[in-house]
Amino acid sequence: MNIHIERPSTIPIKEQIYLAIAQRIRTELFKPGQQLPSVRQFALQLAVSPLTVVAAYRLLEQAGLVRTVHGSGTFVSEQSRGLFDPPPQSGVAEANPWDWQLSLKNYLPRASMWSQSAIRLPPTILDMATASIHSSLLPSNLITDSIQKALTLYSDAVGKLSPFSGDPEFIAVIADYLRTYHVALEPHQMLITNGTQQGIDLFCRTFLGPGDTIAVETPCFSGAIDAFRLSQATIQPIPVDGQGIRLDVLEELVEKTTIKAIYTVPTYHNPTGTVMPLSRRRELLDFAVAHNILILEDEPHRELGFSDNVKKLPPPLKMLDASGRVIYLKGFSKFLFPGIRLGLLAADGTIYKRLLAAKSIVDLGSPLWLQKSLIPFFRSSQAEKYLTRLNQILRKRSQLVTETLISSLSPAIKWQKPARGLYLWLTLPPSVNADNLIPEAHHRGIHFLPSSIFYPGEPASNHLRICWTNLSDKDLPVSLTILCELLNSAVRNEGR
Repeated sequence: MNIHIERPSTIPIKEQIYLAIAQRIRTELFKPGQQLPSVRQFALQLAVSPLTVVAAYRLLEQAGLVRTVHGSGTFVSEQSRGLFDPPPQSGVAEANPWDWQLSLKNYLPRASMWSQSAIRLPPTILDMATASIHSSLLPSNLITDSIQKALTLYSDAVGKLSPFSGDPEFIAVIADYLRTYHVALEPHQMLITNGTQQGIDLFCRTFLGPGDTIAVETPCFSGAIDAFRLSQATIQPIPVDGQGIRLDVLEELVEKTTIKAIYTVPTYHNPTGTVMPLSRRRELLDFAVAHNILILEDEPHRELGFSDNVKKLPPPLKMLDASGRVIYLKGFSKFLFPGIRLGLLAADGTIYKRLLAAKSIVDLGSPLWLQKSLIPFFRSSQAEKYLTRLNQILRKRSQLVTETLISSLSPAIKWQKPARGLYLWLTLPPSVNADNLIPEAHHRGIHFLPSSIFYPGEPASNHLRICWTNLSDKDLPVSLTILCELLNSAVRNEGR
């Protein structure tokens, strides 16, 4: 187990060790019954006092994540069993032939996206977790037509490699498409990625490492937290309010430490769904300029503005950036083609060149055929017509969700009204742990994401995120009814 210790950090070393192990346990990288290193062994490995390791293990035990057996060691507790793990079988357990693998050192700090993914569930579970549009609403016929046309126009594309930055024709078409949403990017700024997650990974590989600090909105997209943790940078959580990341907390932080980058999802924030107003965007950019900080802006779903006028949304930070310090990420998986993992990254100057170099190392360029296959779709007027129709449908769904929750959900549970964006963030009474509701949710036939995966440090556990766009017309009201009954029951049992 490799744990990176930030010795100058304001976080005590025992708490750094505790958090590092706790995140591995909570995201199932450590399994129930697995033995942790001995105190002496771990202290030597980390170059810390044995008393520090003892204190960290005590914190883990207090959290119910491990148990200490006198004379035998410290073990991951059965209560920490993963959400998808089968219950333990009665009787004598058979020896596991793969146990030797536990001795292999690895560098994974956490894996929340993997540990909570609904892909691992049986299809009978109604998925209120995955952030995407239900397949029945996607423009499958338009994509099919686009692919068929591309087979004629670009028949040789399957035998060629794409430039590292992406196919120039595809980039030009995407640039034209984005201008309809007042996102004016030039082709020389753009780099095609395998979804926005690869863009985050490229940023981490290029600009983050041990000793660097990145400030992240908290709660935060869990896939970004996983990538930042893997870079061994220090993640500094910054709380959000109804207008996005809090500048007052950033101002306090910058007086005590050097911030290298800020990660933000300013438009339909994941997971809370808020939209950062123009004034806050300008203030954030001014702050970054004043303190020489990079901004990683993630904007995967600007088009889904069914409760707002899309064209009147505040512009991306990248459009306000005159100094080239904003790296802009744009994905298409959320509303067009989840199965075709394509997105883009936009940057300027040497920042762009360094990211392009990282891309060339990682995968030698995104698949050329996938890019060519979508050119006819984006070049036609069908994309805008589809999105207009989709937003009309989602507006009606938003009304259904809002009306159902208002009428059926306990007033003790707080949420943003009306429902908008892809996400709805619900806040339970402080004593209710959303992680503990997952087994019963699965028993009743639904899945959602507990708030614990959206925090880079010690998690808040009394929130959950649902995505109500990833359900069929038939399943949505059923899922909402089950969710309300489950959460209302949890609130009623709160004092027990």
